[in-house]
Amino acid sequence: MGILALSHPRRRRPATAAAATFMAAAIGLAVPGAASAHATPAGAHTLVSAANCAPTPPWVSTYAFDGDLKLQGGCFTIGGRVYVMVKLNNGTLYFKRWVTARDHPFLAGGWVNVNTRLHAPCAGASNGYARGYDQTTGKWSARFPVTICTPFDNG
Repeated sequence: MGILALSHPRRRRPATAAAATFMAAAIGLAVPGAASAHATPAGAHTLVSAANCAPTPPWVSTYAFDGDLKLQGGCFTIGGRVYVMVKLNNGTLYFKRWVTARDHPFLAGGWVNVNTRLHAPCAGASNGYARGYDQTTGKWSARFPVTICTPFDNG
C-alpha cells in the first residue's frame, strides 16, 4: 500500500455547489428537524430541551474565576426568569439577582451563568450556600455548599 499525498496540504479546497447540497441533505437526514430548524416554533424547542431534564430538578454550582465567585446552573426553563442567590448558613443574603435562562448547545434545559462579584476562592469550611429558583416551574435547586469570604473584626 502506498501513502496518498495531497497536492498542497495547507490549501483549502473550495466546496462545489453539488457537494454543499449533498452535505445539507445528509445533515438534514441525520438530525431530525435540522433542515427545518428556522421553521420550528420556539416553544417546541424549549419543550424538547426541558424534556431531557424531566427527572432532574434545576441545579446550581459555583466556581472561582478571576478572583470572583461565579454561579452556574442548568435544567431551568429556557427563556424563563431564574432567581439566583448566595447566603450564609445563618440566613444573611450576600448576593441575589434575577437572570434569564438561556439555551445551551450541549446542555439540556435552560442554563444560567452569573458573576456574583464576591471574592473567591476563600479558605475554610463551607459557611454558606448557593441556590436557584425557576419562576416558571416554581422549583428550587438543591443548596450548593460554598465558602463565602466574610469580613472579621480584629477589635
